[in-house]
Parts: sequence; C-alpha cells; structure tokens
Amino acid sequence: METQQALQIKPPKFKTHIFTKEYESPYQESQIWNWLNDPKTFIDNQTWPFRVEFLLNDKQQHEFETGVLNTHHGPLLSLAGEIGEVTPHYRDLLYYYGSYVFSFRLVRPFRLEFWTEDKGDKRTVKMQLSSYVSPTFYNFWNWGQNIFWSRFGKWMNKSIKKRIK
Repeated sequence: METQQALQIKPPKFKTHIFTKEYESPYQESQIWNWLNDPKTFIDNQTWPFRVEFLLNDKQQHEFETGVLNTHHGPLLSLAGEIGEVTPHYRDLLYYYGSYVFSFRLVRPFRLEFWTEDKGDKRTVKMQLSSYVSPTFYNFWNWGQNIFWSRFGKWMNKSIKKRIK
C-alpha cells in the first residue's frame, strides 16, 4: 500500500510496535467489507463506558470513505483520527497526535489497517495496529494486543453470519 504521512509523532526513546494478526473467514470479500466498512459495526458493539463515534454525512451513514473523522474514547483511551485509504481490499485509519492508550506517556497508536485476500474457499483478513510505545511498556502492550485481538475473527464471522440470514 502507498505509505501515508502519519498524523502521530514518535516521541524520543519510544519504540515502534507493529501488531499484526490474521483471521480466516468463509464469507465473500464483499460481505466482509460490508461489515468492516459499516460504522454501526463499531458503534453498536461498544461496551460502556467506551464509545466509538464517526463524523458522517448522509452518504457515509452506511459506509466509510476517505476523510471520515473518528474518535474512540473511554477511561484511559482517547483515539481520534480519520479514515485514510479505502479500496476493495484495504482500509486504514490514521490516528492524530494526542491519541493514546492508558497514558500519552505509554502508548500512542498511529495507524490501524485491514486487508483481505481471497483464497478460493476462504478469505484471509489481516489487521495491523501500529503504535509508538514506551520501552518500559512494550512487552506488556504486545501481550495485551494478543489478548484484545484474539476474539476479533470469531466476532467478525459471527456478525457477518447474522447479517446474511
């Protein structure tokens, strides 16, 4: 994919952390992207006190496009950004300077990406979260991402199955 200028700045001494995970899905790419690009997927599935909001116009009520503004917030979490590139097989979200998880001094995410690849009878969905992380928090952040993203594939497939019934 074309590299875009990050909207977040790497602090001195922070390490770049790239977390990638792949999931398999029996559903068509179009069904996966209908789910991934629907704002309701993320708005309707938040657990209080966390919340996801998108600044959408009438056209964008049902799908993302480049430039849609986003904020995901709650205790120890403030992630504001905008949808970057959107293609039939890829989408990214670029986080703004000031976004953080736990503390601005610990984790500053700068990009969340999704790709799909058609592999005949199944599809692969790849996600990648890129963050700047304090060296003292790096291993804990990596461990936590493994836990946090472990259920994403099951949730995705279960949600898509409900939609197409």
